Amino acid sequence: MDVCRNCGARLVVKSTKKTAEQLKKTYYYSAYYWCTNCKKLYHDEKFKVINQQQSLPSSLFGNTQTVVDVEIWTDGACIHNGTLRARAAWGFVSGKTERAGLVDGLQTNNRAEAYAIYHALVWAAEKGYRRIKLHTDSQISIHGVSKDPSKVLKNRDIFEQIAQVIKGTHLQVEFVKVLGHSGDVNNERVDKLANDLARSEN
Repeated sequence: MDVCRNCGARLVVKSTKKTAEQLKKTYYYSAYYWCTNCKKLYHDEKFKVINQQQSLPSSLFGNTQTVVDVEIWTDGACIHNGTLRARAAWGFVSGKTERAGLVDGLQTNNRAEAYAIYHALVWAAEKGYRRIKLHTDSQISIHGVSKDPSKVLKNRDIFEQIAQVIKGTHLQVEFVKVLGHSGDVNNERVDKLANDLARSEN
């Protein structure tokens, strides 16, 4: 494609801005065609990028592992996020195990996501698991666990707790970024678990 279907003018290629939000989608376009004459945008399959499930080892806490003791899926949910009526809940699943709880203090979706990771790792440590593969669809949480918690700007207290659990119980954790609502059975399962609790009556 090199000319506009509408006016016949020659198209130019423009790159899209790279954002963390793109990783949450099934696919995105790295660039697009643009008609400077009639201001029309065209997508082309050659610019289409399919997001694959990402496996990101934490730079602080472990390396990519070929053998793990347990796999865990975590998620957080918050209804009325950003309002005085906000109510947040965390959850995690692993095999037949399902755990969920309400968030104390500030009620936000991001805090719920981080608390889900914290509680999942506490559970794993108590069970004696040491090599853990933890799946989350939260890009913000992935960024948080991949750096020194003292450098985390938001919800630092939770990421400090996560670091303490990992270091204090000698866990090796591989953090895996999954796409939310993309057919991952356990991701859908834990999403429902957290949302059901957040929506339940006091």
